[in-house]
Amino acid sequence: DALAVWQDWAAKSVIDYGFHMTVSWWGARFADEMATLVREHGISSFKFFLAYKGGLMLPDEDLIDGFRRCRELGALPQVHAENGELIAYLQEKLLAEGVTAPLGHVLSRPPLCDGEATGRAIALAETVGVPLYVVHVSAAEAVQAIAAARARGVPVIGETLPGFLAIDDSVYRDSDFDVAAGHVMSPPYRPKSHPPVLWAGVQDGTLSTTGTDHCCFTKAQ
Repeated sequence: DALAVWQDWAAKSVIDYGFHMTVSWWGARFADEMATLVREHGISSFKFFLAYKGGLMLPDEDLIDGFRRCRELGALPQVHAENGELIAYLQEKLLAEGVTAPLGHVLSRPPLCDGEATGRAIALAETVGVPLYVVHVSAAEAVQAIAAARARGVPVIGETLPGFLAIDDSVYRDSDFDVAAGHVMSPPYRPKSHPPVLWAGVQDGTLSTTGTDHCCFTKAQ
């Protein structure tokens, strides 16, 4: 059903496109429908979330099952790698302290959340025996986890965003609220020490590709 909705939205596209499907929940029905998506509709990748507790986040046991299903079907699992439990804890802490400005979004999602989740996702994929695609790598810690995995022969694809190569977290301190809020995304832009590490990862092949990850939520989209 979700594929049909997105195919309808994409019908006006003037460029070639393909879909990956989000694994927004897990169960036997989802696993069954993955086979239909792959074999009848050409879907070749599925995106799993380690972030967004209470929403898209899946526990490790579901990630393992989902990765195994991808392996069976010859599909590529993708991961949004941020530690959702730590983020939920920090969000609650910051809100209790009255921190509600755009900067609070960054403070609730420190680079360590990326590094831990990237390392964990790689460990799961490596153990299951399936390649892994890590989307929108933003932090040096995540680059280091991918580099270490690739050095030992693990098939990991790292993607970063042009914004992460060119913008740092100073945007969240802009005196214009709309400017600061306009840069809120997950994961957020990082301190000035991180873009050079991402550039080095692009240059040495640790990071294989870039993508916009374009996903706007108003100011009229």
